[in-house]
Amino acid sequence: MVRFGKHIRLAVPVAWLLTVPAGFAWLWQIREPLDPGHIPIFAVATLLAMLAVYFPVSRNGMPLTLVGWLTLPAFFLGGIFVEAVMMQLALLAAVPGNRKSPDPLQRFFFNSLMFFVLSVASGAAFYATGGITKGMGFSDLALPAAVYLAVHTSGNIGFVRLYQKLIGNPYPFRFRLIRQDLVSALVVLPYALSGYYLYLAIGPVSLPVLAVPFFSIIFLLRLYDTTERVNDMLAKAAELGHGMSGKLTQTEVLDLFVRKVPELLPVDFLYIYDVRNGRIEPLKLVENGEVLSGAWQRRDADTGIGSMVYHSPKGRLYGSRDGWEVFVNGSIHPEAESLIGVHIIRNKTVEGVITVMSKRPYAYEESQLRVLELLGSYLAVALEKARHVQKTVQESERCALTGLYNYRYMETTLHREMEKVNSGRADGLSCVMLDIDHFKKINDIHGHHGGNRVLAEFALLLQERSDPSWTVSRYGGEEFVVLLPGVMKDEAIAFAEAFRSEVEHHAFTVESNGEAAPAMIPVTVSIGVATAPADGDSALGLIRNADRALYTGAKQVGRNKVAAYTG
Repeated sequence: MVRFGKHIRLAVPVAWLLTVPAGFAWLWQIREPLDPGHIPIFAVATLLAMLAVYFPVSRNGMPLTLVGWLTLPAFFLGGIFVEAVMMQLALLAAVPGNRKSPDPLQRFFFNSLMFFVLSVASGAAFYATGGITKGMGFSDLALPAAVYLAVHTSGNIGFVRLYQKLIGNPYPFRFRLIRQDLVSALVVLPYALSGYYLYLAIGPVSLPVLAVPFFSIIFLLRLYDTTERVNDMLAKAAELGHGMSGKLTQTEVLDLFVRKVPELLPVDFLYIYDVRNGRIEPLKLVENGEVLSGAWQRRDADTGIGSMVYHSPKGRLYGSRDGWEVFVNGSIHPEAESLIGVHIIRNKTVEGVITVMSKRPYAYEESQLRVLELLGSYLAVALEKARHVQKTVQESERCALTGLYNYRYMETTLHREMEKVNSGRADGLSCVMLDIDHFKKINDIHGHHGGNRVLAEFALLLQERSDPSWTVSRYGGEEFVVLLPGVMKDEAIAFAEAFRSEVEHHAFTVESNGEAAPAMIPVTVSIGVATAPADGDSALGLIRNADRALYTGAKQVGRNKVAAYTG
């Protein structure tokens, strides 16, 4: 079916203007004679109907008002006109609740038009099956009333389904919602018949007799529904917390969090801020399912919504943009309306902020604020665990002095990359071995502290000049190894020669004794290069040949040279 989208949204109020006012004028002309004594009871029943609409029971995300137990007896007493008027007035009570919908005015016009058409169609079906208003016998009402509700219920389902298709609603229309409406009709029918006959028997007192148990049950159902929804959210939150605790990196934790939170809450925008040294810095910003770039994130540092929530004593909940827009510095999406902001707390310290927003006004409830606070606690624990794991891994893989990978990590990587070369998954692998010349002399003159300063500075320079895909490691002492996957010998030699030249012209800093300024000393490096598969078909063979090139081709011929293994 073709989706008309905006055209349908415009057509609904137009159709309402053409149908509902004229329709009521027509119903007034053909209305049945009305007993003036029934007017007060109609007025009270209308107020109760508005109350039933204002406090619906939500099941599977759909509101159930069960208002038919009041409107159907009104139809039995006064005909289509009375029932239609009562239904339209009752719909006014839905206006405050409709503010959570994307277009409250559109929804009102649609509901008003739909229920007016259903009032007329259901009433016509009642009369067509032999129904008699103000009837006394059970046979005058029972079957026609069932037909009335069948037409009303099926028409309601059909209207909603058609409208969703025409506007292109992406959400599927589930059979359980149809079943829900049918069960509601089965509940309304006996209650409405009982109300009508009880009114004929005992008069107006029948309304409180039926209203008290009805609204008591509604209250209990609403309470049960709220508890059920909260329990469901808590269960999903606990599942998410467990999932995050199993992640080993901060990136994995945050990715899982931003992917799963929209399954618990209506989220169009999700902002996670980190608190460091009293500054609020964006950690992960997501808008309409898309992660914003790092450059965009930095412009909101220490200002705006993140700062507002951080400096609040507790979580914040706003139903519309009017409540929080004063805190915005211009970086929050202009379509954002509802907002929840909570602290990420660990050990009673606020370590971050989570803010979720929806395009719909009044999209959140207090229970959702509490669930998000719980998620903040789970996130804090998961991030701390991931940071601890990362620190442990880094300490086990890295040289404490230089920050480069250690021998063990380099050896594991070398075996893995050689396996790729031998299996044909990689064209080649170059191994560049570097040795700082006369390093013992540096230690003798400037002490081990000075030597360490040279090692650290040399390592930093080597890391900066290497490609991120390479593995840069400290092999031991003053020796370093760089693994260059996919790089052939000529390119590896060119890199080695460029780096050798840069080291030769770089002044390294060492601490001097006394109060003199730090000393600047010259350093040179000898380098050996070997490339697989030509220079070795095993990890041990490749690194041994790079070492041979270093000592026979560079060290033994004068140092400060680059030598390639020649076999």
